[in-house]
Amino acid sequence: MAQRIIMIHGRSTKPAKQRLAMFQRQALLQGLERVNPAKAKKVADGAVEIDFVYYGDISNRILAVKSDTHAKRLTETDPHSDNAPCLPDVGFADAIDALGAIRRFDKRAYRKILKENDDLRFMDDAARAVSTIAAITTATFLNTVGIKLATADMGAYLMRRSVGSKVRERLQTPLRRALKRGDDICLISHSMGCIVAYDVLWKFSRMSEYADVRENGNRISQWLTLGCPLGEAGVKANLYDGHERAHDDGTDKHPKNIVKHWHNTAAVDDFISHDTTMKDDYKAMTKFDYVDSITDKRIYNCYAMGGKANPHKFYGYLAHPIVANDVASWIK
Repeated sequence: MAQRIIMIHGRSTKPAKQRLAMFQRQALLQGLERVNPAKAKKVADGAVEIDFVYYGDISNRILAVKSDTHAKRLTETDPHSDNAPCLPDVGFADAIDALGAIRRFDKRAYRKILKENDDLRFMDDAARAVSTIAAITTATFLNTVGIKLATADMGAYLMRRSVGSKVRERLQTPLRRALKRGDDICLISHSMGCIVAYDVLWKFSRMSEYADVRENGNRISQWLTLGCPLGEAGVKANLYDGHERAHDDGTDKHPKNIVKHWHNTAAVDDFISHDTTMKDDYKAMTKFDYVDSITDKRIYNCYAMGGKANPHKFYGYLAHPIVANDVASWIK
C-alpha cells in the first residue's frame, strides 16, 4: 500500500500548473526538514508520492474576465493548461527561501514580518474575498444574481454549478483512483480547496454513483485543512450538502466514514478562516462516528512576498512546523 499526499490549492490567481506544484513541494519539504529530515527525504526521494491538484486555470480565467486588476497581473500563459492566463512566477522562490531563514514561527517573528511588510489583510484582494463570503452569508433571492457575478472565484464555485463541477473533477479523479487502489492518503487542502475537498468527500461517501469508491472500505488517513473557510455560515449553506436536513431527522449531512482524522489549522489574522475552529461546527461528524477525530490548531503564518505580508498564504502554512509535524507523523 503506497503512501500518497494529495494536495489542492486555494483561491485567487495562480502561477502555471507545474511552477505552482514546484513551489508547494518546496514549502512542504522545508517544513518537513524542520521537524523530521528523514521523513522529508522520503518525500524528496519519491517514496511518498504527491499528486498536485490544480484548478488555477479555471480561477485565472474567471478573474481575468471579471476584474481588470487581476487581468493586469495575469501576464503569462500556461502551456500545460490550454494556454490559460497565469501569474508570472517571479518572487515566489525567494519568498519561500525567506521562510527558510525564520527560526521560530511565533508571535515575535510574525510581528517582525508585519513591521517589515505591508499588511495584506486590509488590501483589495482580501476585502473582495471577505465581502464575497459576507454576500453569500446574507444571500436573498434578489442579491443571488449579484453573487453569481462576483469577481471572486470562491463565489463562482459556490454559486455556479458549471464552475463547481469543473473544479471538483480536478480532485475527484486522482482521489478516486487512490482510494480504489488502497493507498494510504494524506489530503492537504487550502482555503477554497477545503470547500472543494469537503464537497468531493460528501459525494464519495453518500452518492450511489461512487459506490465503487466505498467498496474496499479505504479511508483517507488524515485530512489537513489550512486557512479553511468551512466554518463560515454562508459557505456552509452553499456546500454540496447545504440543503440536507439535520441529523436528528436521520438524513445525509456531512461526509461519512471516508476520513479518519481531520486536522484543521488556522493562522492568526487569516482573512479567510475567520471561524478558526472546525470541531464545534462539525461536531455531528464525531457524534455519529463519521470521523475518528477533529482537531483545531492556531499558528502564525510568516509568509511575505514583494513587500506584502499574507497570513493566508498556502506556502506559509506548508512550511510551518506544526503543519509539517502533522504530515511527518503520518509518514511511516
